[in-house]
Parts: sequence; C-alpha cells; structure tokens
Amino acid sequence: MNRKKIIFKNVSLGVFYKILNMAIVFTTIPLLLNYLEKEQYGIWVTIFSLVNIVFFVDAGIGNGLKTKLSEALSLKNFKLAKSYISTAYISIFLISVLVLCIGVAGIFLINLQELFNTTIAENELKTVLLVTLFLVTTSFVLNLYKSFYYANQQALKVEFAMLIYQVTVLISTTILLHYFPRKLLFVALFYGSLNILVGLAFTFLFFKKNKKIQPSIAAFSKEKVKDLMSLSLAFFGIQLCMIVIFATDNLIITKLLGPSDVTNYDVVYKLFQVAITISVIAQDPFWALYTDAYQKQDFTWIKKTIIRLNKLFVLFVFIIVGLFFAAKPLIKIWIQRDLLISTSLILFMAIFVIIRVYGIIYMTFLNSIGKVKLQLWLYIFGAIINIPLSIYFVKTVNLGNSGVILGTVFSILSLSLVLPIQTFQILKKIESKTV
Repeated sequence: MNRKKIIFKNVSLGVFYKILNMAIVFTTIPLLLNYLEKEQYGIWVTIFSLVNIVFFVDAGIGNGLKTKLSEALSLKNFKLAKSYISTAYISIFLISVLVLCIGVAGIFLINLQELFNTTIAENELKTVLLVTLFLVTTSFVLNLYKSFYYANQQALKVEFAMLIYQVTVLISTTILLHYFPRKLLFVALFYGSLNILVGLAFTFLFFKKNKKIQPSIAAFSKEKVKDLMSLSLAFFGIQLCMIVIFATDNLIITKLLGPSDVTNYDVVYKLFQVAITISVIAQDPFWALYTDAYQKQDFTWIKKTIIRLNKLFVLFVFIIVGLFFAAKPLIKIWIQRDLLISTSLILFMAIFVIIRVYGIIYMTFLNSIGKVKLQLWLYIFGAIINIPLSIYFVKTVNLGNSGVILGTVFSILSLSLVLPIQTFQILKKIESKTV
C-alpha cells in the first residue's frame, strides 16, 4: 500500500473540495439570513443543530464500522465486510425508528415557544420540527455511506458528496429568496430532502463498484452486533458527551439571551469552523491508514506521521491568530450588515479552535486503534461541567454569548492535555516490546 499516495490524493483533493464547499456555504448564509431575517435564522440554526443531534446517537456504530470495515478490507475479507455493513444498516435503522418515535413524542409534549424564547406560532414550530426530524432520521440511515468511503480510503468522495449537497442548497436558497414567501418550513423541506438525495446517490455508487460487500438481511449477524458494539459503546458514550458539549450551545443562547444572539454566535462559529473543517479533512484519511499500519506493526510510520502533524499545527496556530485580528472586517464584508459581535466571542472562539484541532491529531490515531476508554472519561468530565459553566459565564460573569464558547473551552481542555501523553505512552510501550 502506498500510504503517501493515498494521503496526497485524499488530502489535496479533499481540501480542494472543502474549500469549494466552504465558499458555497459562505455564499449561502447571507442569502439564508436575508430570506429568514435575524430571529427566524436564529430559530432555524437552533432547530437544525438540535435535530442533528440524531447523528450523534448511532450508538457509535458509524465510527465502529469505520474501524472494523477498514480492518476487514485491509485483510480482503469481503464476507466479513459484508456482514459488518449489513449489521450496521439494520442496527442504524432500528435506532432511527426509536429516535423518531421519541422525538415526535417530545415535540408534542414540550412548549416550543418557551423553549426557543420566541413569538413564532407554536403550530409552525411543531410542523418545522416534525418535518426536519423525519428527514434527518432518514438521512441518518443513508449517511452510513461516509463510513464506507472512509474505510475504503476514499475520504475525498465524502467531501465531493458534501460539495454536491452544498451546491444544491445554494441553488435552493436562491430559489426560496426570489420565489417563495418567508417560511421556516420551506427551508426544512429543502435542506432535508437534498441530504437524502445525495445519500442515496453515493450509496448506490459505492455498492455499484463494490458488489461483493452489498448489504443483505441474510448477512446480518447478532455476533457482529456484539463485535461492533464492543468498540462502538465507547464511541457512543463519547458521542453522547459531544451532544452536551457541542450541540447545546445554540439552545443555551436562545433560552438565556434570545434567537438574535444565536445568529451572532453562529456567524462567528461558521467563520472559525473553516479551520476545524480543513483540519478534519486533512486528518480523516489517516484513520484507515493508522488502522492499516497498526495491523501491520508499522509503528515507525505512525510516530513520524504524528510528529509531522504537530509541526503543521504550529503553522495552524499562526493562521488562527491572523484570523482573530481579521474576523470583524471579514464578517462585515461577508454578511453585509452590522451584527455587533464582541471581541471576547472572537477571542474565545479562536482559543476553542486551537484546542479542538490539537486534540483531533491524537483522537484520530487513538480512535483508529480502538483506544478510547480514557477519551470517554475525559468527555464525561467535560459534559458534566459544560452546561453549568456556560450558564455561569453567561449569567453570573455577564459574558453574553461568548460565555457559552468559554464553557466549551474548559470542557475540552483536558482532552488536548491528556491524549497526547496517552498516545506517546502507547507508542513507547510498543517500541520497547519490538526492540
């Protein structure tokens, strides 16, 4: 296996697709803001982030499948790969039905006007949430295609799929702005339906080229559920904690400060998310490669790769510092309106991105070899302190929406401090055994 060639192809093309992707997202956001206006945009962002929690509750099967399928394909065991895929599909489908039922019950039991701190009609909010939930749970099943491509060392195909999705979203938003009345429901329908279509298309394309591992009910295995879940339960715990740490920010802001503050927060987050996204794209191909190298005991390559990524991280820090100073004028040019964004929000967001990206370097390696127990406990600690800290910084310290991201910073700090130590301890232990 030529790892350098795989890395270059996936990272270079992946980053190219992602740059186009982000350029389209940056073009779409002002259009969507003009279509919905500030309050409705804040509500939509909150609803979208809330419903997309679904993607975190797959019991870790997506990540577990990525690792197990990568191992099976590395060994050219297509029967095993087919069994993992079939088992994952059926398991995810059952989870999606359960989530849909629970979500529908919650929508009818909760006072949504009070939850979102808005005067938008209760019936309209319920309809938008129901439509979004149904479409997202459907996408939840179809999105397994991403794990297939990652495991098959074709991470760039996932980025290409997302590029197609964002292009269609941009076209749809333009159509909405010019030909449709201002309604959250239309946005929900367009966003959800397009995601399903892209998922169907790329799932079909993958199995057209990989007929040996096409899923079937007969290939489902209870034993493989156990096999997947033995690794996936830890991933599931991590994902639940990530819901608390990352997916509750908009809800906390809209509840404590109002939907308009969500808009300000989301715009700054979207700007800095570019850096996180590029980092993830650059490192996604390493997951399958780390697994392959670990299976083949090529520990020298693993260590050298992590050291190189650390060197690149130093350059990354300088880029984020530059982005901090340029953020306000960039946002004004981008959004074409004054949003009164605080310097503290930009500062804490920059710190968050630096800490988050540094942690990802080590999480990718540890996840790829299934060493996630310590990470799980650190995420649990972060989840416990996240919401109380965020509320404290917003209300008691009076930091406004910047207090929410500061709470997130403290919640993930331990991961970036401890996981590098764990990684080098693992590599040192392996080296001592092989000498």
